[in-house]
Amino acid sequence: MSPRSVMRFVEWTIGAPRGELPQTVIVVRCLEPDCTATSEPSTSHIDPDHWALKHAGRTGHTAYEEVARCRLVATPKEAR
Repeated sequence: MSPRSVMRFVEWTIGAPRGELPQTVIVVRCLEPDCTATSEPSTSHIDPDHWALKHAGRTGHTAYEEVARCRLVATPKEAR
């Protein structure tokens, strides 16, 4: 009788794509009900924060969420 499958344990890592530096993109969005306003994506906190303050001044909305996105890739750890 021959084996039906072979299983092996493999460690994985997660990080920026090989050869690329990690780059975080930040977006701020208004959390007020019925408001779908969102800042433009930025690699800095400055522009989204300014957007939120301007939006608060114009609308009186005070609840916001900051979302930070970074592209990641999962790869098997190389054998040593």
